[in-house]
Amino acid sequence: MNLDLFSFHRYLFIVLFLAIASVATLTFQLGELKTYADIDFFDVMGEGGITLITLVWVFFILISRPSGKVTHLLFTGLTLTHISMLLDFLDEFLLYPEDNTWLTTIESLPAPIGMMIMSIALYQWHLEQVSINTQLRKTERYYRDHSLTDFVTGLYSAKYMKTQLQREIVNAKNVNGNDHNHHENKPKQILTSTLMLIDIRQFDQFNRKHGDNQGNILLREIAQIILMNLRDNDLACRYASDCFIVLMPNTDTKTAEQVARHIEKSIEHLAFKVGSSTAANYQHVASCVMSFNGKDDHLTVLEQLNDRMRITKQRLHQQQLIKKDVVTQRDNVATKNTIIGLAPVQLKQQTNKYMVN
Repeated sequence: MNLDLFSFHRYLFIVLFLAIASVATLTFQLGELKTYADIDFFDVMGEGGITLITLVWVFFILISRPSGKVTHLLFTGLTLTHISMLLDFLDEFLLYPEDNTWLTTIESLPAPIGMMIMSIALYQWHLEQVSINTQLRKTERYYRDHSLTDFVTGLYSAKYMKTQLQREIVNAKNVNGNDHNHHENKPKQILTSTLMLIDIRQFDQFNRKHGDNQGNILLREIAQIILMNLRDNDLACRYASDCFIVLMPNTDTKTAEQVARHIEKSIEHLAFKVGSSTAANYQHVASCVMSFNGKDDHLTVLEQLNDRMRITKQRLHQQQLIKKDVVTQRDNVATKNTIIGLAPVQLKQQTNKYMVN
């Protein structure tokens, strides 16, 4: 049982405890215990069971949901219902004097109020779930199969991607191979889809420095950023330990490259904090895209995509080395100028000479 959310609701548990303690104290002060013969144990079991179940419902609501408006409404409604059930349960053990019969009269009042509040909360929960389902549609296309879900990121796995890629290839082959739906004097429309591969650069170094747990948290954050930048029909999956793959049906390369740039910029601006540290860790990714139209099978398409990623990473590595070399040469020129006393104009000319070379 996951109790991670418990710490967010400690004050609500205190409110619940005080409410139960107050009701119990009030009833025992105003009432007198019945004799053993006057207690109906069938009613005790029935009403006691309902009282216990409402309390269990409150507990599971608080350990299952984050703090917020919907959670507070559910808690309030269930607590009022629980108080009514508790008063009804205690009636089986207590007999109230005539001047305190008002307690019996109002014992049923909290329940309908609580149920009305719960109805409002359930409607708000429904709206919340609709929003979540909209987000889930970006990770699920044809059916739900949670055995194919990546546990760390919540995205689908590479196995699921391969299945969906095969579907798209078959669909493209059927559409592009059908010559009956176009006229001779009109150019045939070719159905093209695109794959995007996203690789987190130097992710293994981050894992070694901060640990696998922080690495998993970072993967979840990046997965959410990718989802937020995709369209409803796009499918994002975790492809490998530090790689994500996106299937973009009926999309050309130019559009996919634009989305890839958006994702890269969004991830670069993610100021990831490790644990309680305030220091920001910024990540960079390499991405590449490749279109397909049904001519090749899914294994060939994925192999070509991996080749493109290798070329992209090699190019980025070369750019990084060149940039580092330019900075080093500039620092050497500055040091030399300090030693021999070159004029600023001469320093600029010497620096430009290194950068050109």
